[in-house]
Formats: sequence, C-alpha cells, structure tokens
Amino acid sequence: AVPTATAASAAAFGAERPLGDSRRLDRAQLRRLQKIPRKDAEGEVKLSSVTQSTVNLVKNIVGAGMLSLPSGVAAFSSSPKAVPPALGLALLAAFFSAYGFILIAQACAATGETTYTRVWAKSVSSNTKFLPAIACLAKAAIGCISFSMILGDCISLMLSPLHLPALIAHRDAVIMIITVTVLYPLCSLKSLAPLAKFSLLGVLSNFFICSFIALRCIDGSYAKGGSLFHAAPLAPQFVASGSAFSQLFHPGISVLLSILATAYLAHYNAPLFYEQLAPDPKTGKKEQRFVLVSIIGFCVAGLIFSLVMAGGFLTFGKHSMGLILNNYAATDHLALFARGAIVMSLVTAYPLVFLSLRKQVLELAEDKAEELAEKPRLMTICLLAGITAIALRLRNLGVVAALAGASFGSFLVYVAPPLMVLGAQHRGLAEKPKGVLGLLARATQLFLVPLGLGLGSI
Repeated sequence: AVPTATAASAAAFGAERPLGDSRRLDRAQLRRLQKIPRKDAEGEVKLSSVTQSTVNLVKNIVGAGMLSLPSGVAAFSSSPKAVPPALGLALLAAFFSAYGFILIAQACAATGETTYTRVWAKSVSSNTKFLPAIACLAKAAIGCISFSMILGDCISLMLSPLHLPALIAHRDAVIMIITVTVLYPLCSLKSLAPLAKFSLLGVLSNFFICSFIALRCIDGSYAKGGSLFHAAPLAPQFVASGSAFSQLFHPGISVLLSILATAYLAHYNAPLFYEQLAPDPKTGKKEQRFVLVSIIGFCVAGLIFSLVMAGGFLTFGKHSMGLILNNYAATDHLALFARGAIVMSLVTAYPLVFLSLRKQVLELAEDKAEELAEKPRLMTICLLAGITAIALRLRNLGVVAALAGASFGSFLVYVAPPLMVLGAQHRGLAEKPKGVLGLLARATQLFLVPLGLGLGSI
C-alpha cells in the first residue's frame, strides 16, 4: 500500500525545513515541526472533508501490494473452489483492519499525540517505543524493496519485444539503471510537492490494472484455446480438489493470511488522517466522522483487492506468480499498458515511501539524527544502495509481501492498536467502555492481540 497521506505531511515538513537545509535543528525542534499540521497560504490549517479523507485513505491502502494476492491463493490451492473462502478472508481482514485503524484514532484522542510511536510511548510504555518504530521502519524498507522489484520485472517485460541487449533490458540491469537515473534524483528532492500532481494518475493506474485483470479473466484470452494461451510464460493450471471449506485447512493458507495482513496496512498514517479530518460543524467532534471514513475506505479497498485476487487466480490458477502482471504475455498489448501504469504509479510513489523510511531511520538514530540529517545525499545513497542490493537478490514478490505482513504488518494492524487503547484506559487517559457494546468492544480488542501474534508467527 502507497502512503499518499504521508505526502501531505512531507510537503508540510519540507516547507518548514528542506531536507537539504544546512541549518541545525535539535530533536525537540524536529519533534515540534513534525507535529505541525499542513497549512495554507493564509496560515490556517487545511482540514479534509469526509469525502477527501476517504479518497486519500483508499489511495493510501490500494497499491502494488494487491498484485501479490493471487499468488496467496495459489499457495494453498489450485482449484477455483478456493476463491470463495479466500474472498471471505479478504473481507474479514478488511473489517479487522478498519477496526484497528479506528482504535489508533481513539488512542490519539486519548493521549493527544499525533504519531504512532509517541502514542505507543504515552499509552503503553516509553521503554518499548522502539517496537512500533522498528515495525514502521521495516515496513517502509520492504515497501521500497517491493517497488524496486516490480519496476525491474515490469520494465524488463516491456522491453523484451524490442530484443535489446541484456546489458540494458535484463531485470537486474533495469533495476540498477532506473535507481541511478530516476529514483535517486527523485529521492534527493528537497520538496516532494511537485509529485502531488501525479497522485490522481496513480489512482487511475490502479483502477486500470483492476479492470484489465477482470477483463482477461472474463474474455478467456489465457484459457486453453484462447488467443494468448501459448504466449503466456506459464499455462494456467487448475486441479479439482475437495470442498471450498476444506481448502481452509491447507498449511499454505498462511501465505495468503500474511499477505492480507500487510495489504490493508495504512495504520502508520492513522494519526495523520485523524489530525487532518475536519470535525462535524454541529458537534465540533470528529470521532464519528473518522469511523465513517474508515469503514468506507477499507470496504472500497476490500472490493478492489477481491477483484484482483479472484480475477488473477481464476485466470492462471496454481501458476499465479508473486507479481501477477508477470503472468501476462509480453505480446499482450493491454498488459503492456498495465505494466506502464504500475511503473508510472510506483515511480511517483517511491519517493514518498522512501521519505517515510528516512524519517524512521532518523527517529531511531536519536543522538545521531542531527548529524545524519545534515548529510541527506549520503544517507539517500546508502539507503538506496541497500534497497537495490536486496531487490536484486529477491525474485518472488509474494514471499516479500508475506514476510512484511507476518513480521511487521500484523503488529501494526492487529497487536499495537488494541494495546494502545487498553493502555490508555488503564492509565486513566480514556474512559473504559460500559454496557453490552463496551464489553463487545473490549472482547474484540482482546481478541485482536492473539490474532495478530498468531499471524505473525505463521
């Protein structure tokens, strides 16, 4: 998922102090700057309506991660009967993810803090604030690695019909070339505001990809006897098996669960969404509005994910790759446009994810943060070099997405949110819920913690 909302905070932070600025800031000043909401030219805080926040949330959730979902289904079945239970799991993940998103906002309201790490420190323990910090850092790093992998795969397939030398068109060469010529200059920008105009383009790209995957599933181009059957890298493979319910007991289902754990991950931006949501003009409160934004946003994302997951798997079955676009033939003209769409989306989104990674590194560095901040180019080169080296070694995006979900996504989505709310209540920062609904809420929160721990251990 692309952190679009982070772009707004990044632009605001950059307007106050460019990353390349040589003036020195102590950590207290950095923390104060990070808490400053985005402002307009007149100096008034620009808050978002329910519609704007919902659109931004969908943009934040829906991204390249959806392209690994068909491989999650293929990990535990080769039968079309696996689709219904997989869709059920996707919708359940959307529900629990939305609830975790809402819980983070409740913790923010209780503590008065505006970042994930500071909310944890105030509601749970300041001694363990490194846990969410490391999880956010790792998620940003894995996001950049995934983006580099997808760019290498898609561009190399787009170039394959041209029969260019391997020195230029091979996947590894593409990753290194685009990192040096495109990603490094973009990640070195002092302000990311110029990239904001491409935000809508990224959303349209994702909808085009969803439509393309659905179309190829329906028109049968890759089915046996279809016009593109022999042109596909791998022929579709389907094997009849037991009932739909029996598919849930295959050990490979853990791969899909792990991918789903990170597919809906936008929770590190929940404090920002809550802070920038305009309150109800009648009551002056924003809690109910935030609930509405969360429900609609995650439901829309769930429908998009379901379309990609079902469409991709029903087209290629057991042979669905970690990046589903790799399954489509290089001679498929619509696939060419789909790959171009995801390349454009990722190139403009990459600097935003990279900025999040760099900020997390500075936050963990603490005493050395100021020294590192004064050498932004060196820091950018070192981080990009590490990301690129890992992307060159890895091949299966589905495995990377599953690792991200199992190791870090589960903590940020399922474990940390209820712990922060329960901790705030225990410390007297928030009232404990009462009545039947209160007991149900508390039971759900207590259920999410072992659920997240279980997903993180499989």
